[in-house]
Formats: sequence, C-alpha cells, structure tokens
Amino acid sequence: MVLRVPETPEHARAAVRAVLDAPHRRPAPTQAGTDEPDAPGSPDADTHAPFSAVCPHRMFEIDLTDLAEGRGLDTARPVGWRWLVHDGAHTIGAVEVADVGGGHPVARFTEGPFTTCTDAAVATVRTLPQIERGYYELRLLHIPGLYTVALWLADLVGWQDLLVPLAPAPPGVQPLRPYPAEELAALLGSRGRRLAPTAPQP
Repeated sequence: MVLRVPETPEHARAAVRAVLDAPHRRPAPTQAGTDEPDAPGSPDADTHAPFSAVCPHRMFEIDLTDLAEGRGLDTARPVGWRWLVHDGAHTIGAVEVADVGGGHPVARFTEGPFTTCTDAAVATVRTLPQIERGYYELRLLHIPGLYTVALWLADLVGWQDLLVPLAPAPPGVQPLRPYPAEELAALLGSRGRRLAPTAPQP
C-alpha cells in the first residue's frame, strides 16, 4: 500500500519548527535515552532533537448537520495540517497547524488519545490485504459535533475510501476497525440525526 502525502506548504513547516523550538510550547522529553529518532521517511518531516515531527497529513472537518442529512465526505473541508511528534520511537503528541487565511497559520502542540492512537490506526491499515496494492492519501477527519476523529484513507484511484475511527469512538462504533467510508458516514449520520436539534416548523 502506498500512503501518499501531498507536498506540505512551507508556512506550515515553519510553524511546526517554531512550536518545537519554543521551550514553553513543546513537550518535555520523556527520558534521556540513546534511541535515535525514527527516520521521518519524508522530505517534509522536521527533526529537532530529541523530537521528530513526522507523518504529515491534512486535517479535515465535517459538520454534524451534513452527516445527519446524508451528504457524506463530499462536504468535508480542509482545515490544516497535522504532524505526529515522536520522542525516540514513541508518539507523544502532535503539532496541528490551522489554516486561518492571510498566510498566518496558528500552530499548537496537542496531546491525548486521538494522537497516540494514530500510530495504531496506521499499523492496522497497513496489514489489510485488500488494500496492499492501493494508492491512498492519508488524512485526518474530525467531526466536532460527535467528538469523533478518524483516520481517512482517501482512495486516489476511485475504488473506496476507508475510515478508521480513533479511540475513544462513539457508542456503536468500533475503534481501529477499517470501515468503508459510506458505511461509517451513514452510521454516524444516524447518530447525528438523534443528536441534532430539530428545526422549528414554519
């Protein structure tokens, strides 16, 4: 399987470097060790000892209303970029770079289960025999209205997109299970219809 990453913009890479270079904005090392950081494997990865910013991928958001009304991933909008932050061989967080327009990105270091679960999600999809010969773009999909984040494998040859929910997942959704995108969108849309406020009648 080929996981494609579009060329990352220079302003986003500069924002990542600024976060990792700022002592008050970056994490403290977990421990002093001799392990070398993982090779980024991408010309767009930035390394700052002892941290490595690796695996850049675009972030997308979709509104709960769009899912509830069955419009699916076509309405997902790009909102920025995310790099995983490694301390040695371990993911300890991520740097998210939000595109706010005007060429002035907003970058922040984030932690939590959605970040650390990403490695497990990538490892899961790499083992799937049905996509060994596929060609996918690695993305992240955020559904704020459901507090849901999923790894999004966008099929670049038009067969079938996959969504891999990260833990914690909403009730009825199995984390780290690769879902056909339409199946998971329908499942989340059904939940969204139960949660979305009812529009007032004319």
